[in-house]
This record gives sequence, structure tokens and C-alpha cells, in this order.
Amino acid sequence: MTDVPVLSVRNIRRSFGEHAALDGVSLDVAQGEVVAVIGPSGSGKSTLVRCVHQLEPIDSGAMYLDGELLGFEHAGNRLRPLPPKRVAQQRRRMGMVFQQFQLFPHWTVARNITEAQVRVHGRSREQAGERTAELLGKVGLTDKAEAHPRQLSGGQQQRVAIARALATRPRVMLLDEPTSALDPELVDEVLAVVRDLAAAGLTMVIVTHEISFAMEVADRFVFMDQGRIVEQGPVADVLADGRSDRLRAFLSRYAQTRDTRSAHV
Repeated sequence: MTDVPVLSVRNIRRSFGEHAALDGVSLDVAQGEVVAVIGPSGSGKSTLVRCVHQLEPIDSGAMYLDGELLGFEHAGNRLRPLPPKRVAQQRRRMGMVFQQFQLFPHWTVARNITEAQVRVHGRSREQAGERTAELLGKVGLTDKAEAHPRQLSGGQQQRVAIARALATRPRVMLLDEPTSALDPELVDEVLAVVRDLAAAGLTMVIVTHEISFAMEVADRFVFMDQGRIVEQGPVADVLADGRSDRLRAFLSRYAQTRDTRSAHV
């Protein structure tokens, strides 16, 4: 790990009308660290990663990738928004995996992974093809290269989406509830891929409701509620010594849900 965080978020705020989705959030993510963002629905988890990827504008605060200011540039003693082309260049250094798979249905699996490498990142077709084949092997879908998304299960489609996000070797991967749109029996195959990425040292911020999985792969928990980070720290410390009533209530609800599921297995 280096002294400069791969990702640094400083006191960012984002409101939708009178609702403060993010209310002064600060977070650093170190090289090779896996941070799991947990919390109840509506706590601001997804808004956080969407703002980092510059899919949502922030109202105030600042974000940095490898020390570079995201979304703005200095103009004298002022900050002005970057033009869209510069924002797109910054966004390319991050991978994003969404709740929905967002694959192009009329393209093959291979083309879904290859096309951006060629059109956006300037790789040759041969280079992009080699990288695509490597990634399909990594996510266990080598035999699906010429299939179309409609021919795949939801878990397979999400694995393709992960491969696509990895294609450009991003500095940080942002995963927004990557299993929430999947049937329960398909969740494990996606989590297995994410588990392998964590073991390989990829820097990741994972928004998830899969607490047991997060306990396994994350270095740190960040617990959000009502647009704020209420508590954060190493996973074992947060689970053992969570100080806030809100965190204890959240983990208690999770435990009750887990026990209910186990009783029906």
C-alpha cells in the first residue's frame, strides 16, 4: 500500500430536492484494499459509488483518484467543472459494475467486452481480443464468447459485466449491489469471481447486502445510514465492537434474516 490513497472522498454532499442522499461523506481507500459499504436501503450507499464514478454530480466536497481531483480543475483561485471529454478520461480509470448488467443485447459476449477497448481505449482488435479471452477464462465463461446475453443466465451476464469492467485494468473497481438482481441460486457464482479478485489484490469498493460474503472478502466495513458514514473500521472490529445503536440494529436484522433463511433450507 502507498501513502497516497487510490481513492479519496472528502466531505461530499449530494441532494435530490430536499433529501440529502450524501451528507458530508469522507472516505479513503488504499491500494489493494477491499471496502464493503453496508447499511439499510436509502442510506446513500449506491449514490456514493455513482458519485465517485461521476455518474451523479456532487453538490460540494471533493474526490481524488491517485491524488488527481475528479470532475473539476483549478482556474486561478476557483474550481470549474471539467469538460465531458476529461471526465470520460477519468472515468476510464475506474471499473463499474451495476445492479443491472447493462450489456448490449445485440452483441456477442466477446464483443461486449472488446468493443470499448478498441473504440475508447485505442487497442488493436488483436490486443483487445487477447485481453477478452483472458478475462472470459478468469470469470469461467470461455465457452460463451460467441453467445448473446439473452442466452445466458443472470449470473453469467453479471460475470460478463465484471469482465468488461476489468478489461482496461482499472485502478479501482466499484460494485453496486452486484448480486441484487440475481435469483438466489445464481448469487454464489458471481461472489466467487469477486472473491478471486479480492484475493488477487484488486482495489474495490463493494456496496452489498451480502453481509456474510462481505465479512469474508472485505478488509474494512463502512456502515452508512441517512446519508452519512456512521461507523467504519476493520471488519472484525466493527462486528465485535460496533458502537452505534443503528449499526447494532442493522446487524441484528441481518442475523434474524439469515436465521430465517437457514430454517427454511
